Amino acid sequence: MNPRNSWWLPAVLVVIGLLVSGAAQAGPVYTVEVEPNGTSGAATPLASGAAARGTVYPNADIDFWSFSATAGDRVYAAVITNLSAGSTDSVLDLVASNGTTVIESDDNDGTLGTNASSIAGATIPTSGTYFLRVKSFSATGQLRPYRLFLQTRSGAPTAETEPNDDPAQALPGSGWLSGMIEAADTDRFSVALQAGDTVFLSLDLDPERDATDFAGVLGLGFFSGAFLTVDDLGTGTPDSEALAISVKSAGTYEILVEPTGTDTGTYQLSVSILPAAAEGGSCTTYAATDVPQSIPTGPGQVSSTITIPGHPRIADLDVAIDLTHARMDDLDVHLVSPEGNDNGLWTDIGAASFPAMDLTFDDEAAIPINSFPVVAGMVVAPELNYRLSWYDGEDAGGDWTLTLRDDLANNGGTLNNWSIRICEPASPPVCPPGTTPLIVYETDFETGDGGFTHSGTADEWELGLPSFAPITTCASGTNCWKTDLNASYNASSNQDLFSPTIALTGGLLQGPVVVSWFQRYSMEGASFDQYFVDLQLVGGASPTRLFEWLDGDMTDSVGNPSTAIKASAGWGVVSSILPSAYLGQNVELRYNLKSDSTTNFAGVAVDDVSVTACQGTPDPTIFVDDFETGDVCLWSSAVGAPPCP
Repeated sequence: MNPRNSWWLPAVLVVIGLLVSGAAQAGPVYTVEVEPNGTSGAATPLASGAAARGTVYPNADIDFWSFSATAGDRVYAAVITNLSAGSTDSVLDLVASNGTTVIESDDNDGTLGTNASSIAGATIPTSGTYFLRVKSFSATGQLRPYRLFLQTRSGAPTAETEPNDDPAQALPGSGWLSGMIEAADTDRFSVALQAGDTVFLSLDLDPERDATDFAGVLGLGFFSGAFLTVDDLGTGTPDSEALAISVKSAGTYEILVEPTGTDTGTYQLSVSILPAAAEGGSCTTYAATDVPQSIPTGPGQVSSTITIPGHPRIADLDVAIDLTHARMDDLDVHLVSPEGNDNGLWTDIGAASFPAMDLTFDDEAAIPINSFPVVAGMVVAPELNYRLSWYDGEDAGGDWTLTLRDDLANNGGTLNNWSIRICEPASPPVCPPGTTPLIVYETDFETGDGGFTHSGTADEWELGLPSFAPITTCASGTNCWKTDLNASYNASSNQDLFSPTIALTGGLLQGPVVVSWFQRYSMEGASFDQYFVDLQLVGGASPTRLFEWLDGDMTDSVGNPSTAIKASAGWGVVSSILPSAYLGQNVELRYNLKSDSTTNFAGVAVDDVSVTACQGTPDPTIFVDDFETGDVCLWSSAVGAPPCP
C-alpha cells in the first residue's frame, strides 16, 4: 500500500466519515432533493425562505417539492437554470394539495437561464400542504443542476413610501413590499447584507391577478457602480421577475424596481436573505505570494503558483481572484491542481466596460460568473461547464497553478491577488460504544484484480497502469482499473466493473458501514455519456446510487491559437455511509460507464476500494455448574440470571 493512502487503513472510519458528513459550503444551505420524488406522495420537503438544489435527470424526470401554507398566503418561487450543463428551459408548477391541480404555472418568466421559470404572488386557497413541480420543457431536456428558491408570505405587505428613488427606502423587517410604478418612476430599497449572504428577490407584476401587468425591471446594486438587473418580458400573464445573487462583502445594498420603457402598474416585492452555510470542518486560506503579475497583451499567458503544505484532504474548495484587464472578455482562466487536473474557471466572459474583477468562486453560489457583464463584488460559481467539485476528495498538498491566457493583442492587465480556500472534512461518525472498526473488504489491486470482474457491451475495463492523458497514474502504486488503459472508452458501450461479493453477514456487524474508493475520470457530458456507481445486493437487487456523473463535456478550447485542454477529476476519494438495510446481506459494487456512438473521452479509473463496519465485542460465556446433579450449562450475561439453580 502506498504511504500516501495509508490514512484509510485502521482509521478508515474516522477520515472517511469526515467526507461522508458533507462538504463544507460558503453558499446558502441547500435542501437537496431525495429521489425518487416524481410524485406528490414522494415529494422532498422544502421550508419557506429556503433554497434547494436538484437535477432533472434522466430524460422525463419530474421533481416534486412539498411545503406548508396557510389560506391567503402568497407564494414566491423561482427556478435558476444557468448552472445547468444540460437544457436551461424549465417549467415550474404550483400544485394544489391533491397533488394534481395546477394553481399556477410558468415556463419563461425567469431570466437566470434561458427560459427559466418564476412564480410570484400566487395565492393559496386553503391551508394545507402544497407542491412545487419542476420539470424540463422538453421530454428529452435535462436540468443538471437547478436551484429552486421558495418564500411564502402571510398577511399584507408594507407599502412603499415615496419618494424612494434617492435616498432608497429601508427594507422593512418583513422583507415584503407593495408599490406602484408611475410615469418616469423608480423605486429603490436598501438592505444590509453580510459577507456570503444570498439574496432572493421575487417581483410580482400583477398582484391583483386581473390580467393587467406591466413590464418591470428588477435589480440589485451596487457592483462596480452598477445595478445587476433582470428584465424578462415573459409570455402571458401574470408576469414576474426573479433574481438571486450571493454577495462577497458585507455592506448596504440597494434593490431596484423600475419599468421597462414607459410601462406603469402595481407590484409586490419579496426579499429573502439566506445566510452562508456554517462550515462543517476546518477551512484554511492560502494566498499567492508571487503577485502582482502582469498579464501580457495577447496572444500570451501568465501563471501564478500557490504551494499548499502538508496533505489536507479537500471537502470543499473556493478560489478568490482580484485582477484588472482592458478586455475582460479576452481571458481564459484555468486552475491546475497538484494531481494535474487542468480545469477551467471561465472563458471569454465579462466586458471591456467593466475592467475590474473581484470575485470568489464557489460551486454553492446562486449563479455562475457569466450571468452578468459585471465581475466584481459577488460569490459566483465557475462558468456552467466547469465545476470546482472536480477537485473534491483530492490531497490538496503541493503546487496549485492559476493560468491566465489573453486571446488578442492591444490589451493587457494585472493579476493583483488570488487565493485558495481549502475546507477539510467535518467531524467523523464513530463506532457505537462497545464496538470496534472492522475492515470488511479492501484492495489496492497491487497483487491482483481484488476479485473484481467486468462485462458488457464493448467492455474495455482493464487492470494496470493507465497511459492515456489526462489519466496516467493510479491513486497508489501501478495497478488500478480503467476503461481502456491506453485509449478512450469505446463508442456505443455499456460496460460494468463488479466487485467480488462483500459479506455484511456477521452477526456482530453493526453500522455505520462505509464504502470508499478513489477515482479519476474525464467524461463527455451526461447528455451523451453516463457513469455511475451503485452498491447493490449480489445480482443487482436494491441498488443505492453512491455516485453519478451529471456535468458537461470535460474539455475546453483556450488561448490563441486555440488549444484543447482535457479536463479531469481526481484522484479523489469518494465515500458513503450505507443504509442499515444492507446489514446481514451479501452486497457488491457496480461501476458502470455507458457511451453514445461518438466523441469518447479518457473515461474512468478506480483504485483503493474499501468497505468498513463496526464489530461488536462477543459477550463472555460463563460455565455454570451446581456441583449437585452434574448439570453444566452455558450462561451469557446478556440473558440475565444463570439458568441453572
